[in-house]
Amino acid sequence: MTDTKQDESVSSERASQRLTPIDRSRELLPWRKASQLTRCHLYWLPVGAFPIPAHQRSWLMEFLDRWTALAKEKFGLRAEVFLQFKTVYPDLMQPLLDNMMELIPVMGLGIKPGTSLPVMPAQKEVEGSLKKMFDTLQQGKELHMEDSKKYMPDYAYWFLDKSEKKQRELFFGQGGLSITFLKPDPNTKPQPLPITPAQKQKLPFLQQFDLEKQWAQAHSLRDGFLAKSKEFFSAGLEKEPQLKGIPFILPALDSADFFSQPAEVIEKCFKLFEIYVRESPVDKGILLAFAGELEESLIDLLKEMRDQKLSYSEA
Repeated sequence: MTDTKQDESVSSERASQRLTPIDRSRELLPWRKASQLTRCHLYWLPVGAFPIPAHQRSWLMEFLDRWTALAKEKFGLRAEVFLQFKTVYPDLMQPLLDNMMELIPVMGLGIKPGTSLPVMPAQKEVEGSLKKMFDTLQQGKELHMEDSKKYMPDYAYWFLDKSEKKQRELFFGQGGLSITFLKPDPNTKPQPLPITPAQKQKLPFLQQFDLEKQWAQAHSLRDGFLAKSKEFFSAGLEKEPQLKGIPFILPALDSADFFSQPAEVIEKCFKLFEIYVRESPVDKGILLAFAGELEESLIDLLKEMRDQKLSYSEA
């Protein structure tokens, strides 16, 4: 009987060990996982500052190159890039203007779910702000937009051109970029051009344009995530007159939101997209989140980078 009890005790202990979650924290470095969060998988990577220091930005760009390729090749996902309007001035204004005709930015909202748009200021407050700006200009000092930004809704640009890597090269690192990874939408597949190559040859002025590219960009506006994002995240904005003209609403989530937002909000996020990447100045780092079982693929990718001596320095 004693031997039987000992065997049962050993067997029970082994079963308990098997049920204990394996600690993968070292394999996930430099990402830190929010292990207590059960709604989804959430990871955070610290950065020295925004703008992100060059050596950290270089590693992150390489990681995102590989992560984007993995998402496409293994999971069949495509990337959509968003840029918060308030981070554009001053450093990103020129690159945005220089590339606007190619990237075709479309403006929507990038807000925390459940928040309202800023209330228009009282006349006295507007007059005070204008006087302050005028005095600044009179003194020959540089004009900053921080005071006026608090009155701006949290607009976000989304790009019709699907040059995800170029958009990262232009805008990543200033604290306002988000990337969502979604399943393909067959509605965005371009229909045949309503003009044949022979017809194009007969019209020389058309040869100045990349018609195929512009046709594909136009079909991007048929993307189903646009209407679905408004359906999911317009609560509290129903009386806003501008809502009808807004093409999309991007949920702008910091790490605390994954814990504090209602469960149904997080569920809707991962019905809208599969993977979420966001520069988060509030968290002083980058967030990576997904609901599916992608962690093993993330670990494999990070191991590959370590094996190739691509290390991330937090200093």
